[in-house]
Amino acid sequence: MVLALAGCATESFVTRTRDGAFVITGSSTSLHSGTDEKARLVEDANDYCQRHGKSAVVIASSQNDAKPGNLAAPGKLARATIEFRCQ
Repeated sequence: MVLALAGCATESFVTRTRDGAFVITGSSTSLHSGTDEKARLVEDANDYCQRHGKSAVVIASSQNDAKPGNLAAPGKLARATIEFRCQ
């Protein structure tokens, strides 16, 4: 099951993984901190779980900050991924 959640910066997609867990990944053109992007994804995960009367519990996460670029090398967006369960 894939569900798109509209966020402030980009769309994030909830995907079912293993053993009832879900993963959501996002990147941002307006946020420079991977930690801020992760916080946004946790809110999206909570919104998803609340539709089922539950709360999101994060079981794994990763994030990377944005990196500026130039003409020779493009920059990188702030990115984050969280794995969670609805409990």
